[in-house]
Amino acid sequence: MSLALTHQKVVPLSPWQQWRYFSEPMGMSEWIRKRYGNFVPVHFQGKEYVAIVTAEGARQVFSADPNGYEVFWKESFAGLMGDESVWVQIGKKHRIERQLFAPAVHANHFRPHGETIRGIARAHLKSSWTPGQNIRAIDTTLAISLDIIMRLVFGAESADVMREGHRLLNASTSLIHPLIVFFPAFQRSWNPVWRRYAKARDEMYEWVDRLLVERRTRVERTGDVLDMLMNTRDENGDPVDNDYIHTELNSILSAGHETTGTALAWTLYELGHHPEVMAKLRVELESFGSEPDPERILTLPYLNAVCNETIRLHPILAECARVPMQSMEILGRTIPAGQALVVSIAGIHHDSTLYPEPGKFIPERFLERKYNAYEFLPFGGGHRRCMGAGLAQYSMRIAIAQMALYWDFETAGIDQDVRCNIAMGPKHGVRLHIKARRNPNWSKHRLSHN
Repeated sequence: MSLALTHQKVVPLSPWQQWRYFSEPMGMSEWIRKRYGNFVPVHFQGKEYVAIVTAEGARQVFSADPNGYEVFWKESFAGLMGDESVWVQIGKKHRIERQLFAPAVHANHFRPHGETIRGIARAHLKSSWTPGQNIRAIDTTLAISLDIIMRLVFGAESADVMREGHRLLNASTSLIHPLIVFFPAFQRSWNPVWRRYAKARDEMYEWVDRLLVERRTRVERTGDVLDMLMNTRDENGDPVDNDYIHTELNSILSAGHETTGTALAWTLYELGHHPEVMAKLRVELESFGSEPDPERILTLPYLNAVCNETIRLHPILAECARVPMQSMEILGRTIPAGQALVVSIAGIHHDSTLYPEPGKFIPERFLERKYNAYEFLPFGGGHRRCMGAGLAQYSMRIAIAQMALYWDFETAGIDQDVRCNIAMGPKHGVRLHIKARRNPNWSKHRLSHN
């Protein structure tokens, strides 16, 4: 027999604790778990939510009928991304939007572009890393991520288009402040934070419109995401309009630019802090006898383990949520309609029953055990799992291989996870000391690869 939610004490979070949950959700998730357990109703911004910090809870939430959920924080995301964004659609319309949009961002669409991604990473490292220099790694990794988006999403190649795109896309993503994400009442013209974001977003849309005008004069197809969106048809067979393209591109940028760059920066932080892990990674990378092609890089188990352990320890998304439209049962409790279920990715990724010594960087755990989609969920789960996960994982592995093979570096300070906007990131941008360029020792570690 289930227990009604009202039978469990609701945890009131003070204004200070609410702000800490915004800015440092990893620490707050652990505090909630230790003090109150694995299923915790919390009072937050005048409403009650349920914090779920176990894999079994996540499984029950994500495996339920997706048509039974409303969008969490819908007012806020509609203001940021647009009313027609795939982020804020539900039911049949959400399913159709994902079906329209999914081919443009599917991992297989990007597989032929591995050399392009490697070339972008190599060029940025050559131009921005100098032996003996201390740097903020995230400046490089965000630039790499943005260039990948510029080439594979927008098809930009000319220096002028790349330069203007960099300026506008950086502005529109960097101005998504937590204040306007978590407090939709602040998405108003009187708020200077919102005005700056809205202005940058509108300028980015105008730039996209200019690209569309130029693209529509071409005869040949370019095969990038913008090209695919331009040639997308809605459920009635009609071409989609510019507003649709604006909205979906904004969704890609918000979900993909800073998240991929942040994951890359955290990987450099952990490799620079753990030379023994770097040594093992280099043995694997150098075992091919020459630089492996991008497709082979994706099959390397230790590289995969390093990348997965990084985004486990430093989740880019701290949580994801669902709002049931009818009452449902989760973990033996009855959840009323409208009661938000907040699945703590940070809490699950730091659950010591799943990940012994969860605060330590131990890539080997991903070689010793296969984690299911509810135990390891860096891109969310269920019907709203991030569609850009494939490109993010592909880009991350190719770029990290370049950095590990051709550069010696070490961390130059301790960093910590804080919320930057919607996502998490390193408070100090990951400070690295660049020691030297290196030449891979292909012959020393050469193994047979079938």
